[in-house]
Amino acid sequence: MLDQTYPELNFEALNTPQEDWHALFNYMLKNGYQTLFDAGAGNALSAQVAQKHYPALKVYAYELLEQRLEGIDCPDQVVKVADLMQVPIPHCDITFLYLPTGPLLEKILLQLPTDAVVAAVESHGDLFDRLDECCSFMSEIEITAKRHHSKMRFYRYQSQADDLRFKIRELSTHNSLTQIIVKDRDPLLGEYLWSADVQDCIVESSGIIETYWPKRRFELSMVDSIQEAKWPQLVKERRQGLWRKLIVSPVTLKETPEGKRMSIHED
Repeated sequence: MLDQTYPELNFEALNTPQEDWHALFNYMLKNGYQTLFDAGAGNALSAQVAQKHYPALKVYAYELLEQRLEGIDCPDQVVKVADLMQVPIPHCDITFLYLPTGPLLEKILLQLPTDAVVAAVESHGDLFDRLDECCSFMSEIEITAKRHHSKMRFYRYQSQADDLRFKIRELSTHNSLTQIIVKDRDPLLGEYLWSADVQDCIVESSGIIETYWPKRRFELSMVDSIQEAKWPQLVKERRQGLWRKLIVSPVTLKETPEGKRMSIHED
């Protein structure tokens, strides 16, 4: 799976400022909300601010990296080292999201009940667009952090269309060798099909799919089908960087990182 820890981010980029937690917690008190789930909590400033200033609120702060939570003492909150790709999320009055689009976000959205309230801060310029697909906008408040958007937005989760886009997003959260079969055109082959891993891929709201194995971007309309891997060993080898592209029709070819193509059945 991809590294979801974002080790390159500094403290300010990783954590929502205390001022913005105050704004969110005051919004909660004003509207009768008592519990909050902080998904990917960083240094758990959410729990720290709640512990010190908001005794009526309870924060569930889940973070993947144990070292980010070292020395944090919040006895009235739930501060937990947890892999959100493996651990079920708690169902709270509000789920706080400051995440890029991708498998981790999809894993969380898949667990939200209808009418769940989401508080979102735009992280990389497309979180709001993704939430607009499956939520109804409620309200927004000003934030101080220099993010991609100057407001924190509140949404009410509704439902997701059971279509190809949803299917690929759902499968992207699985640890599997399942393949997206992609329609393409080649000067030598003409119309042909190649395969990419569905695991860890991103489906943007614009309809662009970005796969990780291999690293490609293509339109959703180019998807021919979703299939189990015909050559599991080659798929695993591609993840190791041995192959770039696997062509499945009208001939079967494997392509090296240098662009050389050879028959899949060639020794």
